[in-house]
This record gives sequence, C-alpha cells and structure tokens, in this order.
Amino acid sequence: MSEAQKASLQALADTSPFQETIGWQLVRWDDGEAELAYRILPQHLNRGGILHGGIYATLLDSVMGYAAIGRPVPLDEGTSKPRGVTLSFTVNYLDMVHEGDLRVIGWRTGGGKSVAFARAEITDRAGRKLAEATGTFRRFAN
Repeated sequence: MSEAQKASLQALADTSPFQETIGWQLVRWDDGEAELAYRILPQHLNRGGILHGGIYATLLDSVMGYAAIGRPVPLDEGTSKPRGVTLSFTVNYLDMVHEGDLRVIGWRTGGGKSVAFARAEITDRAGRKLAEATGTFRRFAN
C-alpha cells in the first residue's frame, strides 16, 4: 500500500486519542473485513512481563467494529462515515507474547441493517494465534 493510500485510509478511519495511546494502525478496511497492525509497547505489558489482556481485547473489539460497520465510501461522494457500537463480545486468550509485531484481522460474519456479527483473531509475526473473539455490533444509519 502506498503512503497516499495509507493516508487516505487513516483519514476515513478518524483516529482517536485512545487509538493513538494504544498505537494500532489501520492497515486495511473493506466492507466486512479489516486489519490492524500493532507493535507491542513496553507500557502495555502486565506485571508478569506479557502483553496485558486488555490490549488484546481492545485490538479485537476495534478490528471487529471496523469490519462490522462497513467501510465508508470516499467522502466526496457525499456519504457520511459509518458509525456503530459494541453490544457484546467474547475473547478467548490462547497464548502469551511480550514483544514484537501483531496482526489483527476481523470479519463480519452476518447480521442485517442495524445489527452485525463479527469474529477476529490476533497472530504474531510467525502466524501463531494469540487470541480470538466474536462480537455483536449495533450499526447506525448514515
């Protein structure tokens, strides 16, 4: 992906102070699928020296939200950005990690106009699955 495409994607995604604090980057956002990249930061490790479960949960919830609500069309086409909220989600923690880069992918698995279902997973650079989740999201009309 070119730098211009990355900048365009980030502009559509509306980064937040929370996202900037955690440090994930939106890599891909299509209708029904999204991907985040995250480099483990020392301040996100728990007392045991491994990535805090809250970071796993944040990344999974965020990527499923993007996938569930759907990618916006370019704003010059007059469409507002899609919006939504998490209604519920469940995380399964599968393995521990303390450093490196993570890949977080989410997919919309079903739903309708106002409610969507999604699943997601986090893998490390070697492809080892670290966590997975499923969720239910409320989509708002644009």
